[in-house]
Amino acid sequence: MSRHDDAGGSDAGTDEEFVDHSFEEHGTDGSPAKAAKPRGQAKAPGAPRAPKGSRPQAETVARGKPRPDPVPSTPEPARDGAQPELPAGQSKSSSAEQPAGKQRNPAEARGPKDKPARPAKDAKQSTKPAPEAASTPKPSSEPVEAKPASAQPAGDRDPGGYPEFHAPTRARKDGKRAQTIVFLHGGNVANWSWDPQVRAFGDYEVLTPHLPGFGARAQEDWAGLDSAADDVAAVIADEVSNGGAHLVGLSLGGVIALRVLSRHPELVESLMISGVPAAGVSASMRTMSRMQLRLFGSEWYWRFQAGAYGMVADEKDLFAEHGTHLRADNMRAIMDEVDPGGVPAKLGDYKGPALVVAGGKEPKLVAKAFPALARALPQALFRMAPGMHHQWNIEDPLLFNATVRAWVEKGTAHPRLQEPAAQK
Repeated sequence: MSRHDDAGGSDAGTDEEFVDHSFEEHGTDGSPAKAAKPRGQAKAPGAPRAPKGSRPQAETVARGKPRPDPVPSTPEPARDGAQPELPAGQSKSSSAEQPAGKQRNPAEARGPKDKPARPAKDAKQSTKPAPEAASTPKPSSEPVEAKPASAQPAGDRDPGGYPEFHAPTRARKDGKRAQTIVFLHGGNVANWSWDPQVRAFGDYEVLTPHLPGFGARAQEDWAGLDSAADDVAAVIADEVSNGGAHLVGLSLGGVIALRVLSRHPELVESLMISGVPAAGVSASMRTMSRMQLRLFGSEWYWRFQAGAYGMVADEKDLFAEHGTHLRADNMRAIMDEVDPGGVPAKLGDYKGPALVVAGGKEPKLVAKAFPALARALPQALFRMAPGMHHQWNIEDPLLFNATVRAWVEKGTAHPRLQEPAAQK
């Protein structure tokens, strides 16, 4: 597979170097795991979306209460693109204690095919977060402080315990109603990997769904990319009352985001994806990743991989704990779908803004997908994140957060990102 002239970078890794950490087999052994409870079918593509609040209460989950105390979030880079200096003693990859929020019960069955459904809730509960005070908080003109390095997720946390729903903790500076950002995680992590983003976007409603086969849903059967996309669409349809959501996907999450776009374009306000191997994975890489299956049940293997992401000690504990509990049969099924590559049909039905990013030090196969994605999404912008590897939301959360904010709020690519031709 030849390299596209405008795609790769001089510091990009080779395809052979890439072990597809975000959608590889992470099971504890080579034998199939015990089957999970059967899963209902998701909403059919193209089906009309039910109005907010029209579903029976038994099909809706109550939103959790907002976090009682606003959590300091990551500061935005300066307007000229330079990153702000971190306070003394802070690591840019440090992560804070897990915030409180609403959590779905993954054991609950999904709804019928003609309507996205959520697990049952108490009929007396409200789907709106409880107000923290009678008056609307005034936007603060002071810069938001970065979280301290000591505020890290507890190492004894259950990897499936990170909440999916995060109510706004502060008012927007422009006084407008908080919009919704949906972050879809990669395949070797779970929704807790978005903690740096959750804390940076306290002026938004943030959704971090557990994808099937990961986190709290690690023991569910993988039912396919389309099913996963329909599941995400059900979350958006249930939680977003006005307009669509800003969809951000990394690696496997980016692959699923494209499926959401093709099957439910009316639910998406804007799209940003990174690390999507739509050009396919080479045969040698497939062989290598399958050979590593026998190592995925070893804690030391996951700790080694965590070091490549620049994770701090407690993050490594969470990463290793999660990795050793993933089902091998699920990971194999995901690889079988993702490795051949390809672009979903009907992406052209989506007319909104799209930003596609590849890390400058990411394997070249990611940027090789740019031409195929450009044909399917002619309105999309394509950029390289210089010096960044695959999981750059953890590697450099300041840059990643600033990139998301610039795209969601202004529809522009962050000035530190480069056009593919500039990386030659």
